[in-house]
Amino acid sequence: MTVGDWLRRQGLRHVVETPGGPRGGRGPRGGGAGRAVPGIRAVPAPDLDCALALAEAEGTMGAGLGALWDGAVLTLLSRRVDPGAPVTARSAPELADAVARARKTGAGAVAVHLDFDLTADPEPFAAGPPGTISPPGTAGASSTAGIPGTARVPGTPATLADAGLAPRLSGAAWRPGTGEPLEVDLVLAGRGVVRAGAVPALVELAARGGLGVLNVFTAKGVFRWDSPHHLGTGFLQERDLALAGAHPDAVIVAVGLDADECAPALFAAAGVDPARLVILDPADLPAATVAMRARIPVTEGGPRPALYRELAAVAGPLYAAPGAPLNPACAAADLAAVLPEGGSVWTEPGPAAHWIGRTFSTVRLGSVRVPAAGRDGVAIAGALSAALAGDGVGVAVVDQPPRAGVAAACLDWAGRLGARLVVEVWGERGVPRSSAQHRERLVDALASPGVSVLELPVDYAATRELLAAAGPLVAWTVSPPAGPM
Repeated sequence: MTVGDWLRRQGLRHVVETPGGPRGGRGPRGGGAGRAVPGIRAVPAPDLDCALALAEAEGTMGAGLGALWDGAVLTLLSRRVDPGAPVTARSAPELADAVARARKTGAGAVAVHLDFDLTADPEPFAAGPPGTISPPGTAGASSTAGIPGTARVPGTPATLADAGLAPRLSGAAWRPGTGEPLEVDLVLAGRGVVRAGAVPALVELAARGGLGVLNVFTAKGVFRWDSPHHLGTGFLQERDLALAGAHPDAVIVAVGLDADECAPALFAAAGVDPARLVILDPADLPAATVAMRARIPVTEGGPRPALYRELAAVAGPLYAAPGAPLNPACAAADLAAVLPEGGSVWTEPGPAAHWIGRTFSTVRLGSVRVPAAGRDGVAIAGALSAALAGDGVGVAVVDQPPRAGVAAACLDWAGRLGARLVVEVWGERGVPRSSAQHRERLVDALASPGVSVLELPVDYAATRELLAAAGPLVAWTVSPPAGPM
């Protein structure tokens, strides 16, 4: 497998060209502008801020990597990256090492200097182990609801099986074929499961082992909202883990979980030592299905954890209050109800994302994207990304009108490209609307060509009840680990 093949398997949707780089430059081995990765379309950005926002949206909320191309260097992203020097790779053999170093340091980016041939196989990769997960689009692959992802492909170094560049959560690594069958109290699933194309394997693990899974807010949709194995969406508020059933003596398995996604306060509130977590590689999920089972199996119609019950007690009455001005749970339910097949809702850190993470009911993977970190403008950039990829209409939900900065620039860029996207501002301005009026307005906007901006007054008074139920917000409050940036 060539490096170009590997890059395409990372869910790379397009390469964002930075201004002033590729237009007069040369691609790898004499290729022209926009030839960073053969077979992947290049999207010229109007300025560097827009380019970074689009690549960051893909890297933090997509199923694979974001990519920037300046005519000589391809920078790969999978987390929010501040200005600085990413880890570099100048040859195919250096790539696996660069990915490992990026994870260890928390750099979040790898800069691949493309002075070698992506289409050549510099050295055959060793054969992959039996039972590995096939990549989407190949024989034996399972669907992940239309979301591409990376998987451990036979012949790929294990380091590259999941191209995530964020620091990994540490703990006791589980290896196939070691020890007696493991009795598990709780499974935690992060976005690495999506990146690895391993959602079907996670679903199979839960079904065969009778396991309950708490997904991180970055991985909404790995289970349907009404699946008995879905313990809820967590890691947003301090008591989420404790309410989901974590306790000091529990056996907790974490799969595909990056350190970015989980604040230390979550473990402290549950009395859990993170070092005692059992860390499961997404590629080892098939082996785990015969080696892990629930200490107390979940059953259809069985009792839900306290997290589910406490949040339902807050959200249930809100869903049933459709009058104007709308509350955020009802506004999220409206979005989920009218979003067309293939459409997606993109967010950025803030009050709206908190409520969407909590109350947007998911029936398919990829319908809603909530990042572990992100700057202003990344939600609109993400909606633009969906439009550019032909995924259907993208919806950005933001807290402030996009009148300035990178948000406004990305919106203008979308307009000039003729992209179809909707921006909904959950703030104080606009005409108060009931749920029925809100849905009618959304349906019209979703069916309209070009860019639509809707301002919706939202009453956030119920946030107090949410905080009383599950503790203070801890998502987006953790500073990225220091690295060579």
